[in-house]
Amino acid sequence: MTEGTIAHHDARVTYRYERSLCHPVDVTWKAITDPDEVERWTGNRPEIDLRPGGNYISHHRGGQRVVDRITRMEQPRLLEHTFWVHINPTARVTWELSPVGNGCQLVLTHALDIDDVRTASNALGDDVTVILSRNGAGWHRLLDKLAETLNGQPTAWSEEDQKALQERYAAML
Repeated sequence: MTEGTIAHHDARVTYRYERSLCHPVDVTWKAITDPDEVERWTGNRPEIDLRPGGNYISHHRGGQRVVDRITRMEQPRLLEHTFWVHINPTARVTWELSPVGNGCQLVLTHALDIDDVRTASNALGDDVTVILSRNGAGWHRLLDKLAETLNGQPTAWSEEDQKALQERYAAML
């Protein structure tokens, strides 16, 4: 398990995760951009118009349909998109892939203004720390699921596991 980091700088929060994957860039690119492949590790099938300006639509528990946009793309190395833009207009998620030996290095960053977090806090009724730690733990777990799926070794995950992970990210704040 690889910990992510949470940095605060100039009223901006940035999560950063690095994963060394034993799959080449093209395989990993497909896993993060092909709707069928994304569904395999997230459990939800997105709608992706894979071009700058294209829609990146995700479906969440409770039937939420979130329409975001791809802001940058350099296939097969870089994908950047908004994230819950209707709540977090400054948020950007960036997926960067670089070849390493027979595999690749995946770096995921999620950056947003702290004012967006405060707005989400008011809208959702959750404390800022809860939102930040939940996001940190959520990305961590999704990246673990991506690696497990690519390796053909999905593992069980419980609410207790998620809670413990969220507590670790809360301790970073």
